[in-house]
Amino acid sequence: MLKKIQIALYDRQGYMSCLVDYLCRKSHSVMETRLFTSLEMLKKAAESRGIDVLLAGEEVAGEIRGLREKIPKIMLLSEGSQVSEQSEYYLLFKYQSAQNIVKEILEQIAEDDRICYTQHSVLGRTADFIGVYAPFGGAGVTKYALSMAQGLAKHYKTLYVSMELFQGLELSPEGKKGQGQVQFRGMSEVIFYLKQRKDKLALKLETLIVSVDGMDYIPAVEDYRDLYEMNCEDISLFLKVLLQQTGYEKTVFDIGYMGDAAIYLMEQCSQLYMPKSVTQSQKLKEQAFFRFLQREKHQKIAESFLRVEVN
Repeated sequence: MLKKIQIALYDRQGYMSCLVDYLCRKSHSVMETRLFTSLEMLKKAAESRGIDVLLAGEEVAGEIRGLREKIPKIMLLSEGSQVSEQSEYYLLFKYQSAQNIVKEILEQIAEDDRICYTQHSVLGRTADFIGVYAPFGGAGVTKYALSMAQGLAKHYKTLYVSMELFQGLELSPEGKKGQGQVQFRGMSEVIFYLKQRKDKLALKLETLIVSVDGMDYIPAVEDYRDLYEMNCEDISLFLKVLLQQTGYEKTVFDIGYMGDAAIYLMEQCSQLYMPKSVTQSQKLKEQAFFRFLQREKHQKIAESFLRVEVN
């Protein structure tokens, strides 16, 4: 049975209209939002245990104090005059984008075990998983994978997933390049949730995805060792969540390491691409890779790779 997260907005002054508009436009698959302008109606909804999260302005903190026992999570939009450690509620900075406010809300929900939900699974849905890999370095794999994802994003809802050992793009908090280096946990956080909190992975993805040139993107791991913690079952679950609990039509995996999980991912990809080898060293490494696939009875993977030119 589908259970979405129920979020209530309490606003008597009308300043949450932009946030409400954003949530309506997004048609969020994870949560349902209701706007209350009456404290009495809000209390009735809370009495029925129909609210998981309440978002209100800090000016009504006194009015809603009696709701703490009935609503698992209460957050206040603050102008920054209060200190989070001194507040009985979680504070969000009022003057930020609606997108950032929603991401922060989802981040808190994902970390709160009191809030449960059942994500909708889209059965029978099809989506393409595309892998790009080269067994030799300096081959322009990331450049090609990014270019492909950006092209697909013009026509399909596309996600680019970096499975490289180290982050190769400079990202700002808004997801734009060239505005200073910022740390994103990216795939490290995905792997943590695959291992520890499987039931909230789809929700966590909502907070991890960055926008880059009109394309959704999950950055690389913080620590390269995290990639080697993944097993085939983790990859299987990740793909299942992407297929059944997100709206992505195309997912491009930039596969920058080798392991059993990476091999399993290649098996699940509908398309595989490899930059053409140029130097003698690259050709020898490519030959060794295909000998490995043949020896391990992964002939289907070997036959699936398409060689591409990378400028």
